[in-house]
Amino acid sequence: MKILVVVVFAFALSATIQAQFVAPAPASNVNTVTPEEVRATSTITYDISANHNADDTYRWVVIGGTITGGTDVAPDSSILDWTANAFSITVTWDTDITGTPIGSAPGEIIVQKRAGGTCASELQTLDIVMWNPATATLDLTGLVTEMCSGETLGGNLPVNLTGAPDPSADGFDVTYTVAATGGLTDLGGTPLDGTGTTIQDNDAQALIVLPDGIVNPTAADQTLTITLTAMQDDFDVVGSVVGTVTYQIIVHPTPATGEISSSSRLNRR
Repeated sequence: MKILVVVVFAFALSATIQAQFVAPAPASNVNTVTPEEVRATSTITYDISANHNADDTYRWVVIGGTITGGTDVAPDSSILDWTANAFSITVTWDTDITGTPIGSAPGEIIVQKRAGGTCASELQTLDIVMWNPATATLDLTGLVTEMCSGETLGGNLPVNLTGAPDPSADGFDVTYTVAATGGLTDLGGTPLDGTGTTIQDNDAQALIVLPDGIVNPTAADQTLTITLTAMQDDFDVVGSVVGTVTYQIIVHPTPATGEISSSSRLNRR
């Protein structure tokens, strides 16, 4: 599995949020744990029960998400105020990053506890990087759907991607199949049926290379069908093929001209 370099976001509390925490001794005692990456819109449970004792109280702050059962205090934060035995929370990461298909957004979790409701612990923070769900869909705007046998084609079939790229390699794998009826070939005579493969890319759009042209050797219409079958971004969870997943080209045969006949002609003796 490729390893994605994570940007660690500095811990910064607004005056409103900071005022509600209890200054630990020493006052600067903040423990930042290893950052994590999540999908935007995902719902995840976070737990610090290892050192929990009955009646310990907790205060949680989430930036970029919503705590289940919590009280929203700003558009980008959610707070669960001092609550006994609240050693775990469930967070929905709800920052909208759909405008940047392969971009990310920062989030953060901050938690502090009071033992028996009195002595305050250090503040613990967890930095979060949110990524869009991994998806692939064909972009069919303005593409050819019918052509004559022997015509040139060329160009690319764009596939729109969302999710997480790899900053140092190709993070997206897009797999597609090609099915051709009637013995369709390219202009050089290479059969086109079953020529699908996996392409790798690291941008918001991958390109499936189309044949230079298509020859229909039959007397009937034949079809070339390109179908997206799988995608995966730089994480180990398989993504989804969504929306329009199949592109079809109808290839008309070369019409038979027929032999010229005449109503009258001279015949030599």
